[in-house]
Amino acid sequence: MTPRAVIFDLYGTLIDLYSWEANERLLAEMAATLSVPADTFSHLWIETYPERVTGAFTDDKSYILHLCSRLEIVPSETSIRAAIELKNEFTRRLMVPRPDARETLQKLKDGGLKLGLLTNCGREVPLYWGRTSLAPLVDVAVFSCEAGVKKPDPAAYLLTCKRLNVQPIHCVFVGDGGNRELEAAEEVGMKAIMIRTPEDNVFNPRRTASDGWPGRRVSRLGEVIDIVVGQA
Repeated sequence: MTPRAVIFDLYGTLIDLYSWEANERLLAEMAATLSVPADTFSHLWIETYPERVTGAFTDDKSYILHLCSRLEIVPSETSIRAAIELKNEFTRRLMVPRPDARETLQKLKDGGLKLGLLTNCGREVPLYWGRTSLAPLVDVAVFSCEAGVKKPDPAAYLLTCKRLNVQPIHCVFVGDGGNRELEAAEEVGMKAIMIRTPEDNVFNPRRTASDGWPGRRVSRLGEVIDIVVGQA
């Protein structure tokens, strides 16, 4: 079917993916700021990933307090603010578009395609996304923390399609394979393309299940243009 829209993942796709080691360092710094055991804090952070990225907590402070309450620790207001700032700064540094991201989106848009973003993320991501050069080019951005649903739930893909006013069969999904996002995209009727750049050699366990993806692959975002525009 003729593509009418391209939906992109964020981490490892439009921006670089953070390494698991970098994430562990961040959590250790947050734990030290809150005066809680680093290993336990990290375990709880990972365990509560589904709740964190689907907006179960009203704000970052309530989430931090929830983790600390499970550790039977009452942190100070100062330490809570400092921990949140560490997390936000980590995200801010990551929110840098890949070198060919803007050009790719612009050419797809010039080719008459609608553009979407679908990402699993915490509440800080929508804020920093809006400050990037990519945000004005994307017609619909669906953040799991706001939508209340995350990949690979089919509802996340269908919601993005609904907001773009297109059927899944007319969509192409581009992502690095985290959270089985490629398989899930095809299960709802989309065509999926994996991106893994030559520089992308970081380990992140959320995408190992898709390392053997048998479908179409690209090594640069710009390659998506030839694949999609040629069919539109």
